[in-house]
Amino acid sequence: MKLHKILIVSFVGLLFYFCGAAAHADTVSQLDITGGSLSLNLGAIGSLSGNFTQNGTLAMGQFQPPPDIFPPIPIDGHTFSIFTASSGGLYAPPSAQISGTTVTADLSSLFAGIAGPVINATLNIGGLATGTYDPNTGQFSLSWQHVYVDVSSFTMNLQGTTEVAPVPLPAALGLFATGILALALLGWGGSGRILTDLS
Repeated sequence: MKLHKILIVSFVGLLFYFCGAAAHADTVSQLDITGGSLSLNLGAIGSLSGNFTQNGTLAMGQFQPPPDIFPPIPIDGHTFSIFTASSGGLYAPPSAQISGTTVTADLSSLFAGIAGPVINATLNIGGLATGTYDPNTGQFSLSWQHVYVDVSSFTMNLQGTTEVAPVPLPAALGLFATGILALALLGWGGSGRILTDLS
C-alpha cells in the first residue's frame, strides 16, 4: 500500500511539473522581421514616417552593428540604419519572451543612424515592446514608443516570425523517472511473489 501511495504521489508530482513548465514563458532566440513601420516626431520641425518591407533578423542576447539587422530603411528622403549597442554598458542585449498569444521584448538597446536633409543623428529608439503572437503560425507583431526629453518621440512596429529557444529538461528529471520505474517494477515483482506463495 505504501508503495502504491509513493507511485501515485510521484505521478502527480510529475504531472504538476509538466503543467507548470507548459505555463512558463518561452524564450525567443531571434525575431525574423518581414517588415513594419516607423514614425519620428520632431515636434515643430515636422515628422518622418512610413512603412518598410525589408527582411531582417534581430538576434536576442547579442549586439548587432549595421547592417546586420537589415539594410537601411528609406523613409521620407532619409535613411534609417538600425542596430543594437550597449552604449557604454547602459543597455543589455535584446531579449524577448512568449506567453500564450502575447510577446514581450526588451529592445532598449536599439538605435537608429538617421541621415537626410532634415536630420542627421544617431538616436536611441529602443524600448519595452509588447504585441501579439500566433502559436499556429509563429507570426508576431511588436510595437513600442520612445519618448525623448523634448516633445519628440519615436514609434516603431515590427512584424515577422519568431524562433524559440529549446528548453532542456533538467538532468535530475531522468534520474527521477528511472527511480519511479524501478519502484514500479519492484512493486509488481513483489506482488507476483506474494500471489505465488499464497497459491
